[in-house]
Amino acid sequence: MPSVLASHACEHRDLTRFVGKKIAVIGAGQSALESAALLNELGAEVEVLARAPFIRWLWRQKWFHTFKPVSQLLYAPPDVGQAGLSHIVARPNVFRRMPRTWQNRLGKRAIRPAGAGWLNPRCAPVHIKNSTAVISAAARGNQVELRLSDASERRVDHVILATGYRVDISRYPFLAGRVLESIRRIDGYPQLDSGFQSFRSRPAFPGRAGCLELRSAHAIWWLERNLLRLQLHGKS
Repeated sequence: MPSVLASHACEHRDLTRFVGKKIAVIGAGQSALESAALLNELGAEVEVLARAPFIRWLWRQKWFHTFKPVSQLLYAPPDVGQAGLSHIVARPNVFRRMPRTWQNRLGKRAIRPAGAGWLNPRCAPVHIKNSTAVISAAARGNQVELRLSDASERRVDHVILATGYRVDISRYPFLAGRVLESIRRIDGYPQLDSGFQSFRSRPAFPGRAGCLELRSAHAIWWLERNLLRLQLHGKS
């Protein structure tokens, strides 16, 4: 599919090129919903297509989040994930020692697609079609024809993909040859030690590439403190 007809949400800093256009946004998370809201406010005709049966909104529970004794007991400082689970995923050294099946289940639950509560009213005018997958997409002149799982079709001027990201360090151009071969990997992620370094070759992966252990950038606050502690104790 040519880039003039389909693109990823991360590619856009300015959406004014889509004013007056018919746009399909695929996804159910913050990127999809915020892109749809901005497009609608610019005057585009936009529809969100989501496989999820409903859109999750991150509403802050008044007493849970404002009454400190309760909020500190239920939520870690990054405030990512449900009550209780928030503390587990915010402590990678605890999380990483769990069985991989537990990690996968809890990780998906903590960072599943959702939109910020403040975005909800801005998305009210946007048509959101849930429980819908795109079966195929084909260029038809200067438009895209989408076939959906409910047997319906769409003709749009552009498709914006807001379907997340997949880490695969083998595709990093600066990692090649022996360095790449020396790094243990799990589903494209590097397998890391407690200092977030690869077991054999020792390069550190403190960012997105380390997120199989971090589960999201929300645990960077923990990682910064941990790396500082390791440096102060002379471990590099």
